[in-house]
Amino acid sequence: MSTPPPPPGYGTLPPDPDDPSRPDRPIYGQHVPPGQPAPYGQQPPYGHQPPYGQASPYGQQPPANSNLKTMGIVSLVVGIIALPSACCCWFLGWIPALAALGTGIYGLTQAKDDPTAGETKPFFIAGVALGAIALLLTAASAIFGVASFVTDYNTY
Repeated sequence: MSTPPPPPGYGTLPPDPDDPSRPDRPIYGQHVPPGQPAPYGQQPPYGHQPPYGQASPYGQQPPANSNLKTMGIVSLVVGIIALPSACCCWFLGWIPALAALGTGIYGLTQAKDDPTAGETKPFFIAGVALGAIALLLTAASAIFGVASFVTDYNTY
């Protein structure tokens, strides 16, 4: 029995990408004209950055609006502050509650138009929820305070 012949191209190796004698490989540091791909094994040269306001050519998302991030954090923090203030002092508890509601609703309307503001929406929703709960607690605390003042239980 005889062995079959080798397939075509058997025994030849692909060209070595690090071979300095290759004619299509530029010397290190040689400038590659813009619009042409970098040769195998090399990084593309540093080019010009895209003009301000234009999308990045590398598929990266532009940074989210920092004003919306700040407003989301403010809405959440003021909502957290509104809860104990609604329980402790009903005559001042409505101020942070309304501030949390206002910044949360305004931020949600602004985030609706901005596609990059997806990470700030939970802050606005939490601020609106905490502000609404604090407003209800303030109303209940005010009703309880006025009722206890009107009935005036004097147990001397």
